[in-house]
Amino acid sequence: MSNNPRSGLRLVGMIALGGALAFGARLAVAQERPTRSHATSPTFTVDGQVALHSIMSLSDAHLQKLVDVLRIVATSDAARSCEWDRIRVPLAEAAQVNIPAMLWFALPNGSYWTVAQGRAAANLSDRPYFPRVLAGKTVIGELVVSRSTNRNSAIVAVPVRGEDGSVVGVVGGSVHLDSLSALVRQEMGGLGDGLFFFAIDSAALGGLHSDSTLIFTEPIKLGDEGMRRAFREMLAGQEGVVVYTFRGGPRTVLYRKSPVTGWWYGFGLVQQ
Repeated sequence: MSNNPRSGLRLVGMIALGGALAFGARLAVAQERPTRSHATSPTFTVDGQVALHSIMSLSDAHLQKLVDVLRIVATSDAARSCEWDRIRVPLAEAAQVNIPAMLWFALPNGSYWTVAQGRAAANLSDRPYFPRVLAGKTVIGELVVSRSTNRNSAIVAVPVRGEDGSVVGVVGGSVHLDSLSALVRQEMGGLGDGLFFFAIDSAALGGLHSDSTLIFTEPIKLGDEGMRRAFREMLAGQEGVVVYTFRGGPRTVLYRKSPVTGWWYGFGLVQQ
């Protein structure tokens, strides 16, 4: 296995043979048809690196948009008041213009409210990301099982600062990973036979996957030693190519680490 990004060019040829991406693997070239003999349009195959970049960009853009909207909410007088009846209105409006997610507001002690359910019985103070937000950091892409919905989620959280600059609360969203995966797949126009994408965090926990049954699984624990080596190599690098066998089929995967979420995105082909 090689982590040389240039070796990713090998996947381009395999994608061409495997049926490439439906979103544009076979792009019809618009042209005039002066004669019947020239009516057939040529086709082109999408480069695997382009496809990988598109998947990462689409996913990151949705999460970054939610961050941007929550930052606007966080600077509002409603959020700074820390009164749920006032905060609920701008959060509900934010939910209408973003990806499917449970939006919420939390006090520094971890008690919180959600747009859909109001006051939650659970508490967020023991979540690993929560102290980071209270320290003034924005969190994007932390993977959790939501305590409000019991759904696999990616956390986006933004601190709310009072007039003196101290953190008085947190506005956040628990993004539904299955919905985000489906949305990215839809925006790509679907996938050709044998093609797949995924994203994992630094613990090799699956965030996104074109196969919804593999969301929130741990690939290092699913496969053989060759697959474990491939994912360890992936987590040790920024971009490259790995090859491993899973579910009886050899897989070649182009990968790249996102500077937005810190996830490693993969785009691959199951070889026939």
